Amino acid sequence: MTVMLLFLLTYELIGEAVHEWLGIGMFVLFIIHHILNRKWSRSVFKGTYTPLRIWQTVLVIGILLTMAGSMYGGVILSKHVLSFLPIKGGGAFAREIHMVSAYCGFVLMSLHLGIHWGMMMGMARCIVKELPIGGR
Repeated sequence: MTVMLLFLLTYELIGEAVHEWLGIGMFVLFIIHHILNRKWSRSVFKGTYTPLRIWQTVLVIGILLTMAGSMYGGVILSKHVLSFLPIKGGGAFAREIHMVSAYCGFVLMSLHLGIHWGMMMGMARCIVKELPIGGR
């Protein structure tokens, strides 16, 4: 998701159609991410809230809101992937929502990734050890 987000931010370099397809891909990965982490979602209203857990929950809610804003704007602005939808007008507002959501989402997702950095590196180490050329 992080790599796809970086490519999404290069709109002028990749073009409008590729940007839209990557946006659809990001949405799919977002859904898969939440399916894989459904245990966390089920436990939101259970247990004690430490300062770290509060921070993580606020970040996740913020990311959810920015993803919703990006998706809303993307659907309204789409000229290629979703051009079959009968949506007319609202482009200027949708662009503002899309841009603000994208940049705020980038910051929030960076913080989210930073909180989980140790876990990500642990997973990367396990994957590298399993490679035929890795660590053995």
